[in-house]
Amino acid sequence: MIEILQRQIQDIPILEVVPDNFRHQALPLIVFYHGWRSEKELVLTQARKLAQHNLRVILPDAMNHGARQQPVSSLPSVTFWQSIQGNLAEFELLINFYQTRHLILNHQIGVGGYSMGGMTTGALLTQHPEIKAATIIMGTPNLNAYAELVRTSAATHHRYLPHDMAQLTSWLDNYDLNLHPETINHRPVLFWHGTDDERIPYHQARNFFDRVHRQPYAEQVAFITGYQAKHLVKVPLMEKVANFFDYYLN
Repeated sequence: MIEILQRQIQDIPILEVVPDNFRHQALPLIVFYHGWRSEKELVLTQARKLAQHNLRVILPDAMNHGARQQPVSSLPSVTFWQSIQGNLAEFELLINFYQTRHLILNHQIGVGGYSMGGMTTGALLTQHPEIKAATIIMGTPNLNAYAELVRTSAATHHRYLPHDMAQLTSWLDNYDLNLHPETINHRPVLFWHGTDDERIPYHQARNFFDRVHRQPYAEQVAFITGYQAKHLVKVPLMEKVANFFDYYLN
C-alpha cells in the first residue's frame, strides 16, 4: 500500500508519498516538481509509481500554485520566474526537514519535474552537488534562451514588459544549466522532450544534450525523444522515470 501524507514545512504545503510499511524508515528521497499553472496533486500518479520502488517522494506546491495560489501578474513570465526562484530558495528547507529526522537513506537524493518543474530541476543541479540523480521532463535546461523567447513573444504581441526585464531576471545566469553544464559532474540525468511540444521548444533541450553528452562530466546524461509528442506526460513515460530513479538510487 502507498500512503499519501499531507505536510506543511514552514510555508510549503507538500504531499509525501511513501510505502506505508516504510513510512518511518530511511529511504532514498525524491523531490518532484509540478509544472506551470499546475499543482502537487496533479503529479500524484508519477509519485505513486516512484513510491512503488520503495522511494520516498515529496511533492511541493510551488509559490503561486495549488494551496499557495495567487493572482498571476499580467506581465509575461514575471510570476513564472518568481515561482521557479521560490522552488530554488526552498529546496534546502525540504531536504533539511528529512535529513534531521534521519529519513534519507545513504544521502540518496533525487530531483525531477515536469515543464516548469523540469526547469527547476536543471537549475538545482547547478548549485546542489548533493543531488545524486535527476530527470528533466519537457523542461529546458537553457533558461536564458527560454527567457529571450518570452521577451520576443511579448514584443511581437505588443504586450508590455519592462525594458530591463533581462536585468530583473539576471539571477538566471547563476542557475542556467546551459551556462554551467560542467556542474552535472558525472551524475545521471534523464531528459525527455516531445518534438511537437507547443510550449517549450524541443530544440532547446536537444541542442543542449547534443553539445554536452560526449563530455566526460555528462557521461551519464541520456535523452529520450517523444516523436510527434506534445507537452503532455503519459503513463509509459512515468514508468520510465520511476525505473530511472529506482536504478540509480536503490
